[in-house]
This record gives sequence, C-alpha cells and structure tokens, in this order.
Amino acid sequence: MQKPKIERIIVTAVVYTTEDMEKVGEAISTLFPFEFEIVVSEAKGHYGNPMKFLEVEIAKKREIKEFWNYLMELIGEQREYLLNTIDEKLDEQNVLHIRIDKQKAYLGEIELGGRDSIVVKAKIVTYPARRDKALEAAKELIEHGIC
Repeated sequence: MQKPKIERIIVTAVVYTTEDMEKVGEAISTLFPFEFEIVVSEAKGHYGNPMKFLEVEIAKKREIKEFWNYLMELIGEQREYLLNTIDEKLDEQNVLHIRIDKQKAYLGEIELGGRDSIVVKAKIVTYPARRDKALEAAKELIEHGIC
C-alpha cells in the first residue's frame, strides 16, 4: 500500500448566541500544537437565530503532519473507538469526520463525540480514489499517524 496522505484538514465549530466566541476559540486551540488563524463567518440557525461559524483550514504538509500526529496523541486510547466506527465517519468524498466534545475541549480534555462538537474533517487521498482504499488509509493514519 502507498503511504497514506491527507490533502487538507478543516477544523470547524459553531458558536451559538448563548456561547462566548473567545471560549469556543480556546476550545479549538486545545487541538493545535502551533499558532493558527480562525476565520469567522456569520450564519443563521434553523429558526433564524444568529450564530457564528469558526473555521481553521490546514493545507501545508508540515502543519497537516504536526496537527494530525498531535491530535492522535490527544485522542490516545479513544483511537480504538475511531477505528471501530470508521465506516460511518468516512463520507463519500473520502473525508474523515472526527467530532470532539466542545465543552470538554474548553476544559483541556479531549473526548470524542458529543452533540455540540468541534469537527475535524480530514480529506484522505488515495489512488485510485476508492472507498475501500480510503478506509484502509484512514485506519493506517489513525493507528500510526503521518510519518
């Protein structure tokens, strides 16, 4: 198998009107081993309620490697859960979706899942771009990180 590759990573979180944007930004920063820039956009909820959308895009190879390996270290033992549920976390565009509890992240703890989450989306690249190859690559990345 070729070396698994992540083309880009996008980290997102929604800030609801009841939340402090600074605190959500701090929660996101728990996942980063380096400085980054958050892009903020305005949005409206299902019922027209105002909210903000925070997004960080990582596209440089070095930063992708550093972020991914750090995230896998933070996730630790929960990697087993990721591996066991990988089929439902990889979409049809071969993007791996990892949800991290936003409240716990603000407290400096990393816990997978949660309804109110920070979402990490990693675009897995394989040749050919088949789902079975992407699943194999995603498992390899979760188990061993990026070398």
